[in-house]
Parts: sequence; C-alpha cells; structure tokens
Amino acid sequence: MNFVTVKKIHLTADTAYLAGLIIGDGHLANSTKSKTDLSPDYQIMIDISDIDFLNDVHLIIKSIINTKSVPKESKVRGNRISRHYLCIRNKHLFYFLNRDMEIPKGKKSDTIIVPKLIIEGSDDAKKHFLAGYFDADGGFRGQSLGFTTASKDMNKGVSSLLTYFGIEHGLDSWINQKYGKRFFGIRIKVSMIDRFLKEFPLRNVQKLHRIHDKFTWRCRSGQTG
Repeated sequence: MNFVTVKKIHLTADTAYLAGLIIGDGHLANSTKSKTDLSPDYQIMIDISDIDFLNDVHLIIKSIINTKSVPKESKVRGNRISRHYLCIRNKHLFYFLNRDMEIPKGKKSDTIIVPKLIIEGSDDAKKHFLAGYFDADGGFRGQSLGFTTASKDMNKGVSSLLTYFGIEHGLDSWINQKYGKRFFGIRIKVSMIDRFLKEFPLRNVQKLHRIHDKFTWRCRSGQTG
C-alpha cells in the first residue's frame, strides 16, 4: 500500500497573511458535502471584488497547498460591482485555519478574534496577519485609515497589535440602526499613516494606490489628526 505524506501547515508569513485575509473577507463552510454524504465539507471561500488582488492571493495559496481551483466571477443580479471569488476544498488548510488560527466555521462576524498563535508568534507573523486583515477588511475611516468589526474581541486584539508596533490610534463603537447591532472601530492617527504603511507588508495594490492618492501628501506635510 502506498502512503501519501501530507506536509503539516505551519505558521509562516504567508499563512499568517492568509489567515488575516480570510478573517476579513473569507468563510469556512459549516456544512456537509451533500444530503446523502454527511462527511464534512472542507470548503474555504474568499470573496474579493478586485480580480488582480484575488489572483495574487491565489498564488499565495498555491505556495501553501496544491490546488486546481481558480478565481471565478460571481453573477449577482442588480449588482453593478463585479465580484470575484475563490473556492477551495482542502482538509489540511481548513484545519489549520479553523483549529490553529481559531477562525470559526459558518457565521463569524461577531466571534472572530486575533488568534493566540499570532499573539504568541513572531513580530513577522503579527505584521503579516494584520496586513492580510487590513488588505481584506481595512480601509478609510473618516479622514484616516482603520478597521470596523462586529467583534469586540477582534477590535481589542487588533488595537493591541497596533499598540505593540507603536501605531497610535483611537477606538470607538456605535449602534448600526439598520441592523440594530453594535460595531467597533479603530481609527489610526493621521500622523501615523505613513508609519503604518511602512511597518506592515500590505499587498492589495489597488487599495494602496487609493490610500497613497489620498494621504501621502498629508503625511509628508506633517498634518496630524
């Protein structure tokens, strides 16, 4: 009998980045393969509008596991913004994300956290994790950059990482009237934006272009906020 040796997935810069990205813009299935096949469905879904960025993410995943899956375009009626997604089924990557990186299966917006493996990991792992999370879910907040989440624990964890790397920021929370739900936010101090961009290895080129267009001149002129 031939046995196939499966390489265990460990925490690296790429897997830390991928975990952050999936927490922001991904999903782990909480279902079975079919009504007749009740074995777990190890589906990992990433949903991103920017196809160039999704192609880059696809390359990162292919450096971690063997997969024949490719990015596809989703057809959404009445939605003028084209969305793209990548659907992968891989038991070992699924277990790494779910068990080691503590990403919940199914609905996760309220329960995501900064994984203990990241908190106890190297500075490099911390930076790549936060970069992946920002590339997926971070962006403009008022006149600055920041994060928004429905998870109080995630907000607290990201704040701790920013403080660890000396990135000054403010915290806030509010009730979303549409959903009747509390959200939590982080807003990076404007004078810290340049340092934030240099400190963390962001890979979402389109988002970086938008950020530089809006903020670079302000950072260089020494404006604060």
